[in-house]
Amino acid sequence: MTEAEFDGIAPVYDETRRAIDAETVSGVAGMLSAHRCWSVLEIGVGTGRVSVPLSKEGVMTSGVDVSRKMLERARAKGGLDVVQADGSSTPFRERSFDAVLLVHVFHIIENSEGVLLEGARVSRVGVFALVRKRDDDRAHHSFWGAGPGADGEERQEWFRRLAEKYNWSWDRRRLRDWGRERRLLESYPPDELVQVSDLIDTSTFEDRIERINKRAYAFTSGMPEGMKEEIIAEMRRRAAQLPPQRQRHVIYQVAFWRSETLLHRR
Repeated sequence: MTEAEFDGIAPVYDETRRAIDAETVSGVAGMLSAHRCWSVLEIGVGTGRVSVPLSKEGVMTSGVDVSRKMLERARAKGGLDVVQADGSSTPFRERSFDAVLLVHVFHIIENSEGVLLEGARVSRVGVFALVRKRDDDRAHHSFWGAGPGADGEERQEWFRRLAEKYNWSWDRRRLRDWGRERRLLESYPPDELVQVSDLIDTSTFEDRIERINKRAYAFTSGMPEGMKEEIIAEMRRRAAQLPPQRQRHVIYQVAFWRSETLLHRR
């Protein structure tokens, strides 16, 4: 995703995403404290949805992000020092922070290894990443369809025909690829992988429809209005055949890599 795409969703980002729950924030803060990390740089800080609550837990947080408008939102919340920069090339000296934190970024960046190694360069202790334990990490999108099976293939074909109707092109390689997170953990096994929360997440189709309607997904910024309305109509049709709410069991973990371990692999 590009700076312009993140800038486009910045105005509605917080209102279309759930706040990070207190149990997970406390778990991350506990991991940092256990390793005596008090100054933390969050790469991909966005609007400060994680760093702001962490600062209230006593962690001295700073952040970098590619999006200027996301950072404007983070600054407005107060308590954060933020800088616009690419996560794989930050403007900081070696060992500038006790730790680097990454939260839900591996699935949207191609250069995950570069970001991980940059985190090791600027951290004294190591790199921490909040990850979600998944049974299924296939690339997907909520209305485009996911993986094999008749229903997923049917939705993919429907979406392809709709995009053709509106002469709208989109690179399917830009689906949210949760497999990137798994592959990185396999390529760079963390020194620790600790569960920090175990939750039941409840969502509705209306939540997802509202994101589409407000163009809260970055790639919808250039989507024709008529196409967006047809997607919403199809989602409502499918919603009528399903329970009004969907509950998911969500387990969050913190992966920790010592800086010296990562830098030794350079």
